[in-house]
Amino acid sequence: MKKKQYEYNHETLLFEEKKESLMSRIQQSVLNFLGISAIATAWIFVYSLFFETPKEVHLSKTTNDLLVSYEIMSMKLTETENTLDKIMERDNNVYRAVFEEDTIPYTVRNAGFGGVDRYAKYEDLGIKNSDLLVGVYRHMDILQKKAYIQSKSLDQIGELASNKILMQQSMPIFAPVNLAQIRLSSYFGYRNDPVWGGRQFHKGVDLSGKTGLPIYTSGDGIVLTSRYSGGGYGNMVEVDHGFGYTTIYAHLSRINVVEGQKLKRGDKVGELGNTGKSIGPHLHYEIRLKNNPQNPLIYFENQLDTEDFEYVDQGDDEIVYE
Repeated sequence: MKKKQYEYNHETLLFEEKKESLMSRIQQSVLNFLGISAIATAWIFVYSLFFETPKEVHLSKTTNDLLVSYEIMSMKLTETENTLDKIMERDNNVYRAVFEEDTIPYTVRNAGFGGVDRYAKYEDLGIKNSDLLVGVYRHMDILQKKAYIQSKSLDQIGELASNKILMQQSMPIFAPVNLAQIRLSSYFGYRNDPVWGGRQFHKGVDLSGKTGLPIYTSGDGIVLTSRYSGGGYGNMVEVDHGFGYTTIYAHLSRINVVEGQKLKRGDKVGELGNTGKSIGPHLHYEIRLKNNPQNPLIYFENQLDTEDFEYVDQGDDEIVYE
């Protein structure tokens, strides 16, 4: 029980019980409250320096769980990228090679994203290990772009595969003239030029024979050029076979087709001759793939005699025009 306090009354000459005013009691209560609050605040501050609150423990556990999840996601993304890289390698070296399509350069498949502030919103969150978060998002963007490029490539390969029959009909894989009636007089590659002299690159093959021998298109296509050429080809026909292939038939004595005409393999385009830069009746025949000269003998090698076949891969040897 609270002890009573007394004070001496000089008027009555007695000790009387001391009475506290309401204001005094209020002031005392306020002081007590402030004191207790100060002690509690100090205790909480000291406790927080050495111990985590339950809420902080929960947040810390949640953060650690998220970091572990992001690390697992990063590993899965790496595994996925490795699988995608194998598909891209097979696409470049197998699928596109089968259809003689240009490979997609590594720099295109792995091109980065522009903009230095692309991931700034994640870096500015002020969270611990934000670099892991940024790395995961960057990895996801790269994978998304790689997958898109690979998807478009496979779409193209699928279209080529669906047109395989058309491609087989269009590819210039047959000889443009009856090989039993001609002789191979000049091969593909470097040779001594028969007119101008000096070592020059011969973009096709020369098939010598009698003037008037029929010349046939070696694959389905459309006539691009049908005229006399001032560049030394004389009367010439150029056929577009699609899929990047074109063929040229030069030095003709007669042209039997017109520009824009659709041709089927084996249609007659003209007759063997001696027009233009030529020193004897022959057909100058070229095959170009995306405007790059190809060795025609490789395309109809199964129609060559054994003796002729021996020269197919000797295009770099010096061969004198006969």
